[in-house]
Amino acid sequence: MVPRQFSQTNTRRQFSSGNASFHPIQSVGRNPKVPSLVLPWRENSRMLCTDCHNNDQASSLSKSVVSGPHGSVYSPLLERQELLTDFTPESPSSYALCYGCHSRSSILGDQSFRASNSQGQDRGHRFHVVDQQTACTTCHDPHGVATASHLINFNKVYVTPSSTGQMLYTSTGNGSGTCTLTCHGFTHNASAYPIPAPFLRAGAKRSRVGRIKNNFSAVESAKSG
Repeated sequence: MVPRQFSQTNTRRQFSSGNASFHPIQSVGRNPKVPSLVLPWRENSRMLCTDCHNNDQASSLSKSVVSGPHGSVYSPLLERQELLTDFTPESPSSYALCYGCHSRSSILGDQSFRASNSQGQDRGHRFHVVDQQTACTTCHDPHGVATASHLINFNKVYVTPSSTGQMLYTSTGNGSGTCTLTCHGFTHNASAYPIPAPFLRAGAKRSRVGRIKNNFSAVESAKSG
């Protein structure tokens, strides 16, 4: 459905525990810290396919509803709505499937992805999802990715190579990485978060979640996104 940078149509391989990242179907996930998880989900939880693929009324409290992936109004057999296209306003219903396990307030509070540009403007999850109206699936592949952490596997409709001809996400450690790509008309060449130490600005302001904001790009302009 979504044209991915790294294409893999074998579902078993998508969930392989040998992948760089995956949702925990075959085994417990690799990420030891996922602040957005909604209880009872934890970092050591395992999932079933039917946690996502199910009757669209399966989350109802009504005992008369039969649970099972037999049919749904949400393609592809999703229990809840998950929009796959950009430029749609963010709302609890737009990404209800993701928000079923990942706290909306945590995601929009940038607890998983805190970043800012060189002018101190937000460039984290909230900026991407709310301000730029970027769908979760534009950056994240929900099943798994063989070579990229954090389920990063770009939707090629909205993400294209940078001016250097590369379309690349590189993890540089826990909570840090670089992007080399073009999205929504903006080119990023090794845009980094957090900001490298030599570029730290004195008197940095604290973010809305009470922590020092990281810098999404040490070199991008105030308008870059």
